[in-house]
Amino acid sequence: MSNTKLDLESVKIILDSKVVLDNVNLKIDTGEIVSLMGSSASGKTSLIRSIAGFHNITSGVIKIDNQVIDDSNKYIDVAKRNVGVIFQDLALFPHLTVRENIYFGLNALDNVQKRKRAEKLENLLSIENIVNKYPNQISGGQQQRVAIARAIAPKPNLLLLDEPFSALDYELKDSLMSDIKKLIKSENITAILITHSAEEAFKMSDKIAFISDSTITQYSDPYDIYHRPSSREIANFFGLSSYIKAKIVDSSHVECKLGKFVSNIGQNKVGDEVDLLIRPDDIIHDDDSLFSAKVIGKKFRGADFLYELELKDKQKIFCYAPSHHNHEINEVIGITLDLDHLIFFDN
Repeated sequence: MSNTKLDLESVKIILDSKVVLDNVNLKIDTGEIVSLMGSSASGKTSLIRSIAGFHNITSGVIKIDNQVIDDSNKYIDVAKRNVGVIFQDLALFPHLTVRENIYFGLNALDNVQKRKRAEKLENLLSIENIVNKYPNQISGGQQQRVAIARAIAPKPNLLLLDEPFSALDYELKDSLMSDIKKLIKSENITAILITHSAEEAFKMSDKIAFISDSTITQYSDPYDIYHRPSSREIANFFGLSSYIKAKIVDSSHVECKLGKFVSNIGQNKVGDEVDLLIRPDDIIHDDDSLFSAKVIGKKFRGADFLYELELKDKQKIFCYAPSHHNHEINEVIGITLDLDHLIFFDN
């Protein structure tokens, strides 16, 4: 039997006469957490609203558990999709207590089953001490936990989260993400998370789908999204990038100011000039190196410095170095380019 929980095939969404998304294809397996990312107004929220059933797709197919829930001939109503949704505004019922909010989706259960289910989630999300309070009597982080508990309580086929952590401070967000990920995994729930934060996506996701130009342009695990981005846009979105000029010198090597490197040249030809992607962690401070660079900027980050370096030909790159290497501005230091993943783009 197929393990695919959600299957989008050639999905097109037109809203107010504007093509929001086109030819979107996505398969998510049962129990996976997938982050949906892209610039503002790229269509992320429109896509999860369509999956939830708040509006129809224009063409294509959406399947949950291999059952068609939306295509040009068939449309399953929101209430029958068993999809849990958490938007930024949370929408807790102000006149209901925490426990009553969690009970809201459990009408099919008797009172004993309701209490058992609610207590399990309350304990897992550390909200057991506030069950008799109302939403206006608890903190933003607690409200977030209640919203998650309410959405997960009915055991949805899919859980859709639209920037659920955006309003929280860093420490609160970190512990909440950890607890929610554990809960989602323990319940074997399939989840889609919209976030603008690469850090959130890296912590939460099994895979990341990046939307650009109205479609998904890369769908892979967080490691590959960071180390093997398929475009400059994705490279820049998921981390600090610098680019140095390079040339394809033969069928398996690319050369730049910091050395010659083995590479699959793909569709490129010998002699092509390209831009080599350099992450700050690719540059190693190395006093014995044949290559050097001048420090032109520095930012202290606690355990390390982020240095901005200038090569002899004025090209600029970034470098992380442990903070006991405290170099002065204009100091020249030895560096080595240590590339495990050689990625380049046409210039």
